[in-house]
Amino acid sequence: MNYQCIVCGVTGSAHAQGAALEAAKLAKQQSARLVYVYAADTSFLKGGLAKQKGVEDSLVHLGEHIVDMAGELAVSQGVSPKKVVKKGPVMEVLKAVVLEEKADLLMLGHETRTIFEKAMFRGEVEDHVKELESKTGVAVKIVV
Repeated sequence: MNYQCIVCGVTGSAHAQGAALEAAKLAKQQSARLVYVYAADTSFLKGGLAKQKGVEDSLVHLGEHIVDMAGELAVSQGVSPKKVVKKGPVMEVLKAVVLEEKADLLMLGHETRTIFEKAMFRGEVEDHVKELESKTGVAVKIVV
């Protein structure tokens, strides 16, 4: 399939950066637009901590650095990506950006999670593929 717009969710992990590189290569190969997105998600925090403005602002600041790192990977492949940092739950942010950008592919990195992380993020990335595909109407590719 020939893609017109690829959205790639990024985090600071090596797996997500690998997905960012693969997304850049595919975007270059297919002359597609590339959008990197980071979700500043405080939903895993309980109580007042999640509502503290400084926590959310720190996650946004971190996200800006993460999309910049991914952007450097894209530039190394000859692609100029759009970089998006949004506040909100990961699934909702991914859905919103895919729809806003009229993307036809969503790429994510596979991240093996600890038992604690699985509980916090409701499973592995792969556990959410069908949900993401149904919410966005686009194919989801997991980069291992």
